Amino acid sequence: AEDGIRYLTVTGVQTFALLIFSLYELVFIARQEVSPVRAKELAKKVNDFIKTKGGKIKKEEYWGFKNLAYQIKKSRKGHYIFFIFDATEKTIHELRLQIKLTQDIIRHMFVKIKEKDFDKDPSVMMKESQDES
Repeated sequence: AEDGIRYLTVTGVQTFALLIFSLYELVFIARQEVSPVRAKELAKKVNDFIKTKGGKIKKEEYWGFKNLAYQIKKSRKGHYIFFIFDATEKTIHELRLQIKLTQDIIRHMFVKIKEKDFDKDPSVMMKESQDES
């Protein structure tokens, strides 16, 4: 089921395709030279991509312009964007390829999470960003 599709055969005759959606977190960092508006445009592109593939966005947060722990591709700061969404494995694979081709994104990380770990409230990072304002 590398493509996110599982097949069930009932009485050896009919085959049904079941799309298996899992819950994922995605954090990506946009280059320091990118404006906040451009960072949010990148987030919208990710959002739209997930939706066109049948996924559902559960949470999207712009964490702000923050210092990196170490220099990445000549950047010492970056715009952090966070998502929680439902998607298939195939969608994650395709999205990972799209992100790698986007020069304005210097790092990204996907984490598969359990539904019970999903919290609708703003994340700790989002609360810290609001406190700093």
